[in-house]
Amino acid sequence: MPAFSAINLEPEENIDEEIDNTREIQIDEALKRFQTALKLHAQGPNHYEDASVAYDSLFESDIFRYPESTTDFERAERHSDPRNLGPDVAFPQPLDVAQGDIDGSGSSLPQTLYLAYKNHGQFALDRIKHLVNTKGDAASVLEDKPVLASAQKALHEFSTALDFDPSDAELWRRAARVAAFLNSPRISRYCLEAAIELDDDPALEEVEPPSLAEGFAGEQLKKQLEVLSDDLALSHPIMTPFLKRSIPTILKKHLDPFPFLPNPADSLARPNPAAASGQPPRKRLVLNVSVASWADLGMSIVHSVATRGIGGAAVTLNLPEMQESESQDDVQMLVEPSKEQLAEEHGDEAVQPGPERQPAAQSKDDQSESPKESVVDNVVAAEDGRAERSVSVLSRKRSQSAAGLPDGADGADEEVVDQKRSKRIRRRETAGEVMDTNTQYATQLQPFQAADQNLFQMTRNMVENLGVTDRDTLDRLAEVLDSCASSTRTAKLERPVMIDLRDSLVKFDEESTRVVLNKKEASSVGFSSFLEHSKSGSQNKPETPMFHDKRGLKTFAERVNENWMGIQDVAFEWVNHVCETYLTSKWSDSMKTAVVQVISHLDEDIWNRMHYELENHAVSEDPTQILSMVDRMVQMLFELHLDVYERITNPNSAVDFGIRVDTKGRLGRWFTFASQMSRNRLESADKSLSIRFLWSAVFAVTLTEGVSREHILQCWKSLRDSLGEEREPIDIRLPNNAIMPEVSIHAADREISKLTTMDFFLGLFQNDLSDPVSIIESLEPVLNPSSVYAAVDSGTPEIMEIDEEPTALTGGHDKLPISETANQGLRDLWKFLLGTSTELRLFLWTRLGEAYTAIDYTTKQFSCLLRSIEMVVADFEQESYLTMSIETRRPLFLKMLKFLDELLIQALSMALNDASTFDIVDDEHLRSSISALVKLSCILHVCCMYEDEVRVGMKHHVSNGSTFHSFITKVREMQVRNWSLLYTMVKAGIAQNKAGFTTPENDLADYLAAIHQVLGLRKFCKSSNKIFLKMMRVELLKQNLIDNWEDYLGQVLYDLYGLKLGVGLSEVQDHGCPPEKLERRNTTALVERVSVLANRMPMKDLLKSDLKTTIEHMQQAIGQTKSNQQFIQNLRIFNQTLQKPIPPLRLYEALKGNVSVDAVTVNTPDSALAKHRWFFLLGMIAFTKFKGVDLNRRQTPGATDDLRIGATFLRQQLQFTPDQWDAWFRLAECFDYELDESVLWTADKMNKERAELVKYQRSAIHCYTLALSQSRNAPPGALEECIDDIHDLYYKFGMRMYASSREPFAMEPFHNSEHKRFVILESGVESKDLHCQMEDYKVWKYASRLFKKAMEVKPKQWQNPYMVAKCIWKMYKTPPTSLGHRDRRDRPSLQAVISALEKAVEVVSALPKPRHGQDPILEPHYKIVSIMHKLVMRGDIAPQEAADILQRQPFAVQDGEQVEISELEDWEPFVIKTLTHLREKDRSNWQHRIIMRHARILFDENSEDQGYVQAMAAFGVLRESMLTKTMVMNVWKCDAERPGRHHVYTEQYVRFVVKLLIVLKDRTNFEALLRRLRKKGADFYHFNDLWQTCCISYLRLIRQTYKISPVEDDFKAVSPEEFDIITARISDWSSHPSSSHPALSALQETIELKKLNAGLMKAGAIDDLISDCYTALYEVGKDLPGPAISTVLAERERARQSDKISELKAANALSSLLNPQSHENSGTEGPAGDVAPTNTEGAQRPRKTGIRRADILRKAEQAVLRAQEGPKPASTKSRGSVSSGKTPAAEEGKEGEEADLRSDDGAHDEDVDMKDEEGEGELSSAPGSVHDSADDESDLSDAPPEDVLDEDEAQQLMFPNLVRRSMNDTVGDSGSEANEEDSSVEEADEADEVEEVEE
Repeated sequence: MPAFSAINLEPEENIDEEIDNTREIQIDEALKRFQTALKLHAQGPNHYEDASVAYDSLFESDIFRYPESTTDFERAERHSDPRNLGPDVAFPQPLDVAQGDIDGSGSSLPQTLYLAYKNHGQFALDRIKHLVNTKGDAASVLEDKPVLASAQKALHEFSTALDFDPSDAELWRRAARVAAFLNSPRISRYCLEAAIELDDDPALEEVEPPSLAEGFAGEQLKKQLEVLSDDLALSHPIMTPFLKRSIPTILKKHLDPFPFLPNPADSLARPNPAAASGQPPRKRLVLNVSVASWADLGMSIVHSVATRGIGGAAVTLNLPEMQESESQDDVQMLVEPSKEQLAEEHGDEAVQPGPERQPAAQSKDDQSESPKESVVDNVVAAEDGRAERSVSVLSRKRSQSAAGLPDGADGADEEVVDQKRSKRIRRRETAGEVMDTNTQYATQLQPFQAADQNLFQMTRNMVENLGVTDRDTLDRLAEVLDSCASSTRTAKLERPVMIDLRDSLVKFDEESTRVVLNKKEASSVGFSSFLEHSKSGSQNKPETPMFHDKRGLKTFAERVNENWMGIQDVAFEWVNHVCETYLTSKWSDSMKTAVVQVISHLDEDIWNRMHYELENHAVSEDPTQILSMVDRMVQMLFELHLDVYERITNPNSAVDFGIRVDTKGRLGRWFTFASQMSRNRLESADKSLSIRFLWSAVFAVTLTEGVSREHILQCWKSLRDSLGEEREPIDIRLPNNAIMPEVSIHAADREISKLTTMDFFLGLFQNDLSDPVSIIESLEPVLNPSSVYAAVDSGTPEIMEIDEEPTALTGGHDKLPISETANQGLRDLWKFLLGTSTELRLFLWTRLGEAYTAIDYTTKQFSCLLRSIEMVVADFEQESYLTMSIETRRPLFLKMLKFLDELLIQALSMALNDASTFDIVDDEHLRSSISALVKLSCILHVCCMYEDEVRVGMKHHVSNGSTFHSFITKVREMQVRNWSLLYTMVKAGIAQNKAGFTTPENDLADYLAAIHQVLGLRKFCKSSNKIFLKMMRVELLKQNLIDNWEDYLGQVLYDLYGLKLGVGLSEVQDHGCPPEKLERRNTTALVERVSVLANRMPMKDLLKSDLKTTIEHMQQAIGQTKSNQQFIQNLRIFNQTLQKPIPPLRLYEALKGNVSVDAVTVNTPDSALAKHRWFFLLGMIAFTKFKGVDLNRRQTPGATDDLRIGATFLRQQLQFTPDQWDAWFRLAECFDYELDESVLWTADKMNKERAELVKYQRSAIHCYTLALSQSRNAPPGALEECIDDIHDLYYKFGMRMYASSREPFAMEPFHNSEHKRFVILESGVESKDLHCQMEDYKVWKYASRLFKKAMEVKPKQWQNPYMVAKCIWKMYKTPPTSLGHRDRRDRPSLQAVISALEKAVEVVSALPKPRHGQDPILEPHYKIVSIMHKLVMRGDIAPQEAADILQRQPFAVQDGEQVEISELEDWEPFVIKTLTHLREKDRSNWQHRIIMRHARILFDENSEDQGYVQAMAAFGVLRESMLTKTMVMNVWKCDAERPGRHHVYTEQYVRFVVKLLIVLKDRTNFEALLRRLRKKGADFYHFNDLWQTCCISYLRLIRQTYKISPVEDDFKAVSPEEFDIITARISDWSSHPSSSHPALSALQETIELKKLNAGLMKAGAIDDLISDCYTALYEVGKDLPGPAISTVLAERERARQSDKISELKAANALSSLLNPQSHENSGTEGPAGDVAPTNTEGAQRPRKTGIRRADILRKAEQAVLRAQEGPKPASTKSRGSVSSGKTPAAEEGKEGEEADLRSDDGAHDEDVDMKDEEGEGELSSAPGSVHDSADDESDLSDAPPEDVLDEDEAQQLMFPNLVRRSMNDTVGDSGSEANEEDSSVEEADEADEVEEVEE
């Protein structure tokens, strides 16, 4: 059946072949399994089980079932096996078709198979090795069948792997070795031949092996052929290289790849007969050693003897698995022999570095612990790489070089090796040639080296100026300076101490480094400390390598396991091996403990064995060797027992007495034995043993109880003399003996010195600190003899005095140095100290310093610390230190480094915190200490060099552990402390030698900066708790004569607190310092410097700089100012002063400088801040931040927070310094800006809150007055620096005075009517003014004087003469009659006015021309035109003269040509032309006053004969530039316009426009103007009055337009019924579109005005016009068509009577049912029908005649509403008036009745009144008039009132019961007062209406 195929799918034309990637996935999966198995395999024996499972999983992979995964042998076996032939054998067999290698997986499959089989075979052998190491008995383990099966399996795996890669020579070697173990020499030989032949051509005469593996294979094959004596095979050409040469000894240990496997092919011997016969082995004692080391083996022997005793069974040592390199006897020593030594050792053979330096493979743990290589290590590795064993790859070409086999050619093999290096190494070297890494390193190191060179050169110059001439110190500095030119600075170090520090970093040892990091331990003060420090063991010892704890151990264990040795024999052999290293290696502590335990527990057995060996040495093969061995062991054991006995018998020992007795007995036996051996020693024997015996014997005498010290001293002297008689100097080192580590004449001298000085130290330590004076008298001559003098007199004994001045004479005695008069005991002490350790001498200096501390002589204590530092630094150059071995010297170096660290901490603390530290430090002492500190700086700088090389990538840290980083941190801290202490020393030196330094403060600052640069570049200036940075901060703040101190201080503050000063020549650098929290104490110290920087900088730049942020942080740290009584008193005085009225006399006194404030002095911690004007600075920052955006440029009101903050800080400054004029000035500016901010954006405060504005003005004027007065008393030099501020003071003070005299402020600040004082007279108490009130004329005169002073300061500032001209004009315009006599006399003349105006024009014309696009300054030009016009209009000047004045101005018309004006009528055209010319200059249309002046000239509002033409012309001018079509007034605030003045101008302009519109009778624009005016009420000064004026004018215009005359009340005789009928007809008529009447139009506009008014103005005038309009409409309504009014009234009366009868019947019927009455209870007689009907509503009152005004207004509004709504549809029910909220006539009665029922006692009046208000609110939301613009009204209509809806419509509301609130809430408070009168009238009218309805 054919497969289904969709007919709607078209096959693709280009179909890519689907690639089967199954094969690639399977190979990748196999590789993942292989990696897992290999990882587990590498983790060691603990993971072997998991690794076995992983390998099994690997071989279950699919790749091992591929046809190509089978070997050639298997395929050959399969094809040749007859069982595999099928029935079609006659046909030719097809070949196996393998899949095409499309994805490249075919190349990775053979490699995967090869690695899998190879590593699996190796895994089998590793498991065999683990069994051999753990079971102990290797022979029995290797004979087990499972082990043999594993070996056969490994051989099979190796053969399979070799089938896939037959070029792996190393694998051939392994296969050969396994075959040899399986007793198959034939396979072994075949594999070795295959390893060396490979693809070599046998025709070649000589072939050289290319790798170590082939070289090793050739050597193994040669050995095997030599065993077989196969000379024929040896004659093959391929064996020629192996016969001619031999492999180096250092490589022979790598010949056997599996040394743990037996190799029967090494010899032709028969197998072990015992093993062959199958006899069971004898039982042996197994010693399990937990750790493979000699120490643990010794402790295992001791543990076995202690637990099991001593038996006769043979011992088998079971050691854990050891590395191959550890198992060899010739493992490389810790200290590498030099190449020369290797050359001497190997003769002419080339030096071949052993491969043990870099093993071919490392375990995971070894790799993790191995440190990163350094540069030096890389060089060594590059040399060792030539001897590395090559690693085979899949495809490898035959190499022709003999790697690893030395030949005689000089450098030939090196050249060949270089040619045959791997491609990766050659590529790396090529890349190194292209890019010179040295150049790159040098570039990166250059900044560090430049900083070092600057610092050390500066140090050298300064110490030379101080007189330091020590050549060694200068050489040290020169070496460091020379190293700055090299990129490998650490590699060129030569001084041992610097090398030690470098090696401590490069060859880091955690254990030895802990000495530096451990905390200081309390020193044990006592005589035992002296004994401990005075031992020879504490002296410097030469180089002694450490004992290798594993060397030879495996050979020793194999020898023990192969032979029959008991536990005694094992212990003896163990001690014998240890004896060989007694003099040559330094035992570890654990090894020393093991030796002591073995010789103690097995002492008797060792003793017996030694005697046995001594007795039978003659019959041995080598008697001399045996005797020498016994002699050496006896002497060693004697010395060890002596060491043990001394330790357990010292005073600090707590060993049991029984143990002491046993130890003493053993010591005695070995002493006797050693004496015997010494007596019987031959003369030819080793002489050193005799000398050692003598030394030990003297020590034994020393330890013997009861021996006198004199006898011991004689013994030592005799021994010293004996040693001195030797021809060659005796110097024997015993590194493993604590009490006698050295045997020499010097050691004997030390022992003698110790004995002779013991009394001195015994007395010293017994005194303790109870008598510090005696300690000082004892130690001072010993430690510091140069400071001690002896007074010598012939008749008196010597008197010792400690004096720093040897030239002084006291009491007639001659002073001589103690060194000239010292006795022998003191000289012995000096000699003893020369040979003692650094620690002991440092201890003595510490004791001396503590004694000085006890007597409060701190300066001498500081001197002791400096001397201690000098001593330790000097000890680095002592011969004993320099000749010491590296292993011994490095721990000592670290220990001395620890001493220096402790000394630096104490010395620096005293130098920084104690002012009297340097009191007794003279020049010589200072120079020596500086020299020592400079040397220490050079030493410690090695750490910087090392870190620089690490930083640029030349080296890597050898460790990432915490200990290493702590050590580096410690060295960094020492550097910081040392540089800091050195600076204090240099500073003290400069203070004592000022002649050598011209600018000492600059030199010290530069030195600090140089140190800071060196430390900061390396990111550790923060070390030691930032002590250097703190010291530098304090020093910089102390010095006042430093140039560019802000550069130094800026970096320090950034490092300490993260603060940036933002000034200086250079940017701050990131030194990696975490910022600290700024404290108040530190901040107050910075205030002076920061204030100086801030005052240098313009305030605008300060706000943009980092210094502003710094100041804010400092203020946060300082916190709030703390108040006290004086502080509060000053604030109270200031507030009272600023609130007082302004006396005129005080203003004039301020010009003389006689005004001040009665303030008190304030003393608080903040007074220092105020002294540096700190609060003034903070106030100016906040104030300037507010001023940053000019008020004239700002578009919206700004926040005044910054302004108020600034004012607060300025007040605080004035409370401390009340005489600071600029603070008063800035505070006055704050009040000015507060005032400007209040009046600039809105006129609300001018209209409503004028008291607050007056307060601001008075405060500003008082502050200006005080500022002016204090500035007159300021020094002239100070005023010259702030000339701009002086000008601003005059100008702004004058502006404040002038502005306060003009609208909108109108002289209110100068009124003092509210401030009265009461005077007691005879007639009683009267109130009088405090002082006379200042008149406006005097204000203008005072302001003009201030402006003139400002002109003197800045003559080119145009505002000053401009304001002078305005003041003079105001003064001239003042009527003389209102002036006093003096003012009339000084009143300005006309010429003064003209001169002032021309001066203003002259100054403004001299200014630079404005840039393109900017308008010129037109204010002075307009002002002169305006004033000239006013003068002409006043008649004070002739028109021609005025024209001539204007024509000589820069902006004159017709370029200033002569203009003839003969008549007054010609003046106005000229002025208009001039104004038009100025308007052309005002391209931005800012100068609105020019436009308005033009309009006022055309239409004089004060003249009565102005007509329509003039008004139209003026309106045209305004419409052209100021008014839009919608009557929006575009009046912009000019830059020169005072704040608040804008609202005055807009009010005046509106009034002017209103007059124009009245003349023009333009109701449309008038209405638009009113709408704009109502919306922008906050923009107009005196808005309420302006609005009322506009509304009255608009109403008057309506009356004039529509001819609505005022009428009296014509509705008095009209009945309500008639009124309702006619008003209903009027409403219907007004809704018809064709209805038109002037009264109706007037009514509509008037009601629109009432809505727009919204109660702002009293509505009386508006209601009058509405009533008049509706009266006119009522007359029209009488003539409207309809039934006769009498007929309608009759019908209504009949309907009313019928309704009443029906209601009465219904009421009586209901009453008779509910309340049946009887004649007995009724109290009346007669039938029920005779009873009069009861009126439930009460008696009806007669309704008044006439119509109320409220009804008229309501009906008028209803008519307008109906006119706007249009005619109603026929089906729509009629609605009531919007104002009344009632339905038409038929509904009125019912509503009135309901209202009456709801109210009692006049409550209905309130309800009716509420309805009226509700009606008015609803009316306000009606649609506007037809003249409204689109942007004034919204197209959305309000929701209809609830009482206007029909019943059906009301039910459809979502919330029909929701009460609608009054909409009159939008009306302001001003409207509520206007409605009070009307509402009372309307309430009465409503009450009358209700009564009429009820009737």
